[in-house]
Amino acid sequence: MILEQEDNVKKRNIVFGLLFAISLFLIGGFSLDRFGFHSDLIGIVGTLLLIVAYLGLNWAKLKSGDHRTRVATTWIIGLLIIVIILNIIEAALA
Repeated sequence: MILEQEDNVKKRNIVFGLLFAISLFLIGGFSLDRFGFHSDLIGIVGTLLLIVAYLGLNWAKLKSGDHRTRVATTWIIGLLIIVIILNIIEAALA
């Protein structure tokens, strides 16, 4: 029984670790140039996957009410919302 739980934890960590690596690759869709900040749908999807990976890896801490993890999660989600708003403003002004 304990070995099964350890195997599930290892598999979950591997899945969320791979998801984290994929999200970093997709976040490369963001770019800065002399005209300003640009992002595309792939960058936003990468950021969403990064949040999912972070939540998955720290789910036990979030459930237990760890203050630092909640603050970090709030900051990450807030930054994603800012990126999405900037992307909408850029599309509207273009």
